[in-house]
Formats: sequence, structure tokens, C-alpha cells
Amino acid sequence: MMPDAEDLLEHVFDYLCEEQAESVADITDEEIRRRAALGIRRAQSHGFEQPEAITAYVSLMFLVAPDFDTHPSIGKVLADSSAPAAQRIKQMFEKTREEDWEEAAEKTRGWDALD
Repeated sequence: MMPDAEDLLEHVFDYLCEEQAESVADITDEEIRRRAALGIRRAQSHGFEQPEAITAYVSLMFLVAPDFDTHPSIGKVLADSSAPAAQRIKQMFEKTREEDWEEAAEKTRGWDALD
């Protein structure tokens, strides 16, 4: 069963605070929630529906870049609708190079560009 939006946001928030503590250490809880909500919507726009896949996607936004999905190589994998959403999370790493992720991090426009 899909959690409601508030439960999903709390799940992602808790995950970030517990498992990605370093990436959220200097951010207020309110801002973490705001960014997580943006990330959830962005993940859902790529067809991700399961809480695990959404959480993984949002984590990448915090760890790599909030707009990592705009990198051409990563975006191509995300746009492949022939693969189920959960499989596309894995394929993002299998079908891209480390340089793609570094480039995504370097060329980010930041969180404010997502609003």
C-alpha cells in the first residue's frame, strides 16, 4: 500500500536524517522537508512510486546534486520507460560512468533552481 504524502515525506525526512546525516547536517529541519518534498515530486515525475525508489532518488539529490537528472546520460536512463522504475534506479549506475555523476555535481544549478 502506498503511504500518503505526509507519511512519505516523514519517511524520506527520517531516512535523510538517519542515513545521510552528513549531507543534511547544516540544513534546518524545515529546509530538509522542503527539499525532500521537491525531491519526492521530482522522483514521481520520473515514474517512481514505491517509497524505497523515491527515497533512493531523493538521497541522490542530496548526495550528488538536486538536478542530477538533467545530466544527459543520467536523464537518458531515467527516460527509458521500457524498464520498470525500480530497475531504472539500478540502471542509473550500470549505464552511466562515474564521470557523468561528477559532471552532474559540478554543473548543478542548486536547490533554488528547482522551485
